[in-house]
Amino acid sequence: MKVRGKRQARQSQKVKELPELAKLPPLPCPEQALLQAFRLLSIDDWEKKIEGLTSIRSLSQHHAELLLPRLHDLCLAVTEEVKNLRSMVSRTAIVTLAHLYAHLGRGMDAEVEGTTRALLQKAGEASGFIRDDVELALGYMVVNVTPSRSMNALINTGVRHRNTAARKSTAQHLGRLAEVMGSSHLLSGKNKLTERFIHAISCLAVDCALEVRTHAHNTLAFLASHPNLIKMVERFVPQRDHITIKNIINKGQCRNLN
Repeated sequence: MKVRGKRQARQSQKVKELPELAKLPPLPCPEQALLQAFRLLSIDDWEKKIEGLTSIRSLSQHHAELLLPRLHDLCLAVTEEVKNLRSMVSRTAIVTLAHLYAHLGRGMDAEVEGTTRALLQKAGEASGFIRDDVELALGYMVVNVTPSRSMNALINTGVRHRNTAARKSTAQHLGRLAEVMGSSHLLSGKNKLTERFIHAISCLAVDCALEVRTHAHNTLAFLASHPNLIKMVERFVPQRDHITIKNIINKGQCRNLN
């Protein structure tokens, strides 16, 4: 129970660092509102789509249990609007995913892979405000769904993504995930979780783009005080990168002492 309490405290701390999501009033007839939301999203009218997405946000806040039986279809509909070429619709859909992560929590586990893929793809295509919205949604994803699910979704989609912005976002949120999970859990070495994380963050630490490397280096610095980190690097990182990654860790250790 103590471990769980500490983990929840870390998660709460991370949630506080995220911008607060807008609070919406409950809808009078939630069952009908859900059906109406699906109908509105199917209409080729951007204002209707935004109305439908706003209803989904309200339902996630006040009637989350109502969404669960149709969550897969709902997430497919919302992620389709993430791809919408009209920026207002796309941004509304992205923030709607943030609401779903925030209010449904681990109920979103089965949908993390598909929704994360859509968000990272959008981060790679867009700029400015849309990227900020993507960071918001991924931030809520990392602190609310099961950590192993969010880690796999980020790694599977983002580590080898051809777009620098998508890889940067992946590195940033793997770093946030490391803080949420804590170094002891992450570096326990008891399952594939440690291997996948260390391999991925080391890959990002030698990325060709500085902004990607910076986030990965910060994560390695965060983990640098753990006594098992070097051993895990030797086990799970390609030998050609051992010296580089160890140098990054050494710099992180020195920085942590200052």
